[in-house]
Amino acid sequence: MGGESMRYKTPAFLAFMLLAVGGCNESTEPNLSDEPSGDLTVWAWNLEADYLLDIVPDFEEMYPNINVHILKLSGDQVYQRLTTGLAAGVESQLPDLVQVENQRIDLYMENFSESFVNLSEMGFDEHRDKFVEGKIAPLINDDDGVMAFPRDTGPMAVFYREDLFEEAGIDPDEIVTWDDYIAAGEQMLEETGTLMTGMQFNGDTQFYRAMLQQHELLYFDLDGNVTANTDAAYRSMETLKAMDDAGIFLYASTGEEVNAAIKNDAVASVISGSWQKGIIEDQMPEQEGLWRVMKMPVFEEGGLTAANDGGSNLAITSVSSNKEAAYLFGEFASVNVDNQVYGALAYGAYPALIGAIDHPQLAEGDEFFGGQEIFTLFGEEAVDLPVVNFTDDYLRAQNNFNDAIGRVILENVSVAEGLETAGNRLEAATGREASDE
Repeated sequence: MGGESMRYKTPAFLAFMLLAVGGCNESTEPNLSDEPSGDLTVWAWNLEADYLLDIVPDFEEMYPNINVHILKLSGDQVYQRLTTGLAAGVESQLPDLVQVENQRIDLYMENFSESFVNLSEMGFDEHRDKFVEGKIAPLINDDDGVMAFPRDTGPMAVFYREDLFEEAGIDPDEIVTWDDYIAAGEQMLEETGTLMTGMQFNGDTQFYRAMLQQHELLYFDLDGNVTANTDAAYRSMETLKAMDDAGIFLYASTGEEVNAAIKNDAVASVISGSWQKGIIEDQMPEQEGLWRVMKMPVFEEGGLTAANDGGSNLAITSVSSNKEAAYLFGEFASVNVDNQVYGALAYGAYPALIGAIDHPQLAEGDEFFGGQEIFTLFGEEAVDLPVVNFTDDYLRAQNNFNDAIGRVILENVSVAEGLETAGNRLEAATGREASDE
């Protein structure tokens, strides 16, 4: 990724890196034998862990001498243990395979440069063109090597309650732009007393990131420069402010609170990744048949509807003592079309694998969503996902931009002041420059 020459690290952080690199320089040369064997440990969380647990029996039937152990943790536990283990460089503290989201890959690639195996050196390049570009591009290092197995992706859409829309007299086909969505939210509130959507302030505001991606940017441009000063950042923040001024938001601390409000009929729609399907079906089974999905609104007709929210990968740690088995399991989890289709249907983990996206099963109607062919819609969005630059400063950027959102919405600070402060802080903390986009 661009912009790396502008970055600086503190002496303490450099010392921390030296500890990690010193313990992670084991060879990653491929060594695939005819009869792979041994134990394999995988760290994962939530629906991804459940998916991996489900496919283990079929994998072990193919490779009876490999024993796969899936350790299901929380996402925070995985990242905490992974970072601690990499810093210590102790093999016993790390798994063979670990779940890592796209937005975290650069952080580990930059700060622990030898932490993961280069899969291209183990033969994965034969598969790289099988995945949508917006998913695999962030997984490629500066030497054009693929550093993790692409798993699912999270094409975003608007999940909405058809019954509430009908009660309010809203035609979802007439919601094309964000202005249309705001107007529909005002109508929803007036006719039913129900809020249009929820916004969480203690964490990540999903649809602000979505709006940035609709401008083919994120917190950084493709050169690694900070985008707080761009028209995209201003226009997106002004749209959030307009939504709040219209009174269509439910304020929430966390995503869990938003989901609770959805279950209790307090909000009529949620803007989220495809994985929201699994949450709705699991937590709101009594609402079967009431839900539908539509593409995200755009800023102007003909604009980009696609954006990504989430999606995981599996990376082989460089200290793994069984890279051969780890590669085979990672390949089985990511490249096998039937597995990818199963993950989508069972857990809403939408595939990044093009062969799975095109699979006939994903063109079938979903009964929970009134027979709507929701995966066809997600597929159209997945192939259009923009390529964005997360950088290893993603988490710091997310905190700064979320702080700006909170100040603009909750403290009535102007959009210009909120974004200017966020940009200045981020540039000072990272040594990056302001974007010229």
